[in-house]
Amino acid sequence: MKILTVANRKGGAGKSTCAAHIGVEAVKNNIKTILIDMDPQKTLEMWWKKRENNQPALIDASSDNLPHILEKLADSFDLCIIDTPGDASLNAIVSIKLADIVVIPSKPTAPDLTAIGRTISIVEENKKRFIFIITQITVRTKAAIQAASVLSRFGALAPASISNRISYANAMGTGSSATLNDKIALEEISQVWDFIKSIIFSDQAIPKKKLHMDNM
Repeated sequence: MKILTVANRKGGAGKSTCAAHIGVEAVKNNIKTILIDMDPQKTLEMWWKKRENNQPALIDASSDNLPHILEKLADSFDLCIIDTPGDASLNAIVSIKLADIVVIPSKPTAPDLTAIGRTISIVEENKKRFIFIITQITVRTKAAIQAASVLSRFGALAPASISNRISYANAMGTGSSATLNDKIALEEISQVWDFIKSIIFSDQAIPKKKLHMDNM
């Protein structure tokens, strides 16, 4: 079982939205997937409880028992996605330490880009592979292009960004996926998932991606 941790020490970056939509996309691709919500706000868990089915699955865990929980799940699932709090608590740190890959979402604002260094430091201290996803963008804005340029200096950037669309907010409020009725969201999440899948199920170094300005 591969472990994907979604982390950013700054709140409001779209971690739960990323975790939920990556999880749904993985299930669509016949990947046995389970979610763990380590954030005390439980946004991901609340989304899951509103779903009409139990896929992807979800289980409770804490920083104390997470290693044991993951060991028990290893024979039953292909992928575990862990959502973390926007802080440097044990829940976040342990989730990063146990990850095969860390996905770092970030909004394209100056405060978010300035704060992301704290997350990168934790991930690099633990020698974890990581990628960035730009979230909540307005298509083709100067801020989005600048954010892509900044983040790509530190690591690999997903080939599509997650735009600021009402379909994502609606999906998180109803236990659904924005990809069901929004073609743009479907394209975004499909590209993000394909990139993640190509990395997490291999032990190869993460390829440096050229900036895809068409997706900014």
